[in-house]
Amino acid sequence: MRLKLEEWTSLASLALSIMFVVLLLSFYNFLIGPEGEGPEAVVDPGSLVLQEIFISGAPSLALAGFAFGMAKTFGTKIGGTMLVASGVIMIAGMIAGIPLLARISEQYIVGVVGYVPYFFMTAGAGVAAMGGYLIAATKRRPISSDLDDLR
Repeated sequence: MRLKLEEWTSLASLALSIMFVVLLLSFYNFLIGPEGEGPEAVVDPGSLVLQEIFISGAPSLALAGFAFGMAKTFGTKIGGTMLVASGVIMIAGMIAGIPLLARISEQYIVGVVGYVPYFFMTAGAGVAAMGGYLIAATKRRPISSDLDDLR
């Protein structure tokens, strides 16, 4: 499969989005606990959520921005489709996380734990919009062929 750099970067963004959603939902399930009373181990939820964000959430957004920056002038259907999928997965995962967040005991909602789904839902919408732009930009005619006549 011959993909360009921006398409591979979009694929990496998609994979990291999936990883982030799975990590966050499993962490929320861990905070709910087996009986719904919280985890059986001592845990610092704020720092663990920040670790998840810095391991997979933020890099996913950074790679999506990089792919968009690389291909915004000429567009790419494959990369744009992957960015749309990445955004939709992030939005759907965060929507699935909101009911789980309501079941977590108040003592574990510390720092950014309660705000993460809302922030990444908005970020997922931005990533999907960038992907849609890349898909739409592929229909434009390149300008460089018109400039050859002027030489």
